[in-house]
Amino acid sequence: MARVAPAGPLERGGRALRRGDLDEAERCFDEALAAAADDRQRALAHNKRALVALGRGDRPAAQALLDEALRTYAACVPAIVNAGNLLLEAGDIPGAIARFEAAIALDPDYPEAHHNLGVAYRRAGRRSDAVRELRRATGLERRRKNDRP
Repeated sequence: MARVAPAGPLERGGRALRRGDLDEAERCFDEALAAAADDRQRALAHNKRALVALGRGDRPAAQALLDEALRTYAACVPAIVNAGNLLLEAGDIPGAIARFEAAIALDPDYPEAHHNLGVAYRRAGRRSDAVRELRRATGLERRRKNDRP
């Protein structure tokens, strides 16, 4: 039987975040940041730390962490999508659409970007575009689910 590798700090932090254990999630993401081998990994850790800040209701801290993630590694798709989410929540629909489209240009198979773009298109009154993106997101999410071991 194959041995399963122990979960890394990003994965452990993600589990803690889903459980709502923000302190544990933050500890794990800080550990991931300290252990990051490159700018991409550092950006992913900053992005996850931003989610903790959002969980605590601290939008300015979340924005600062997302900005840091994107300064560290401009192609960090999860951070781009989360920055778009903050724009969408603030009512900046054109800004959010631009972020989601930029994320898709970098990773056309990232379902969260398609889903959120669909939501933004819907808010902009672009119904057919919204439906197309939401369908694409659903298909990508199904494929991701089917590809898991």
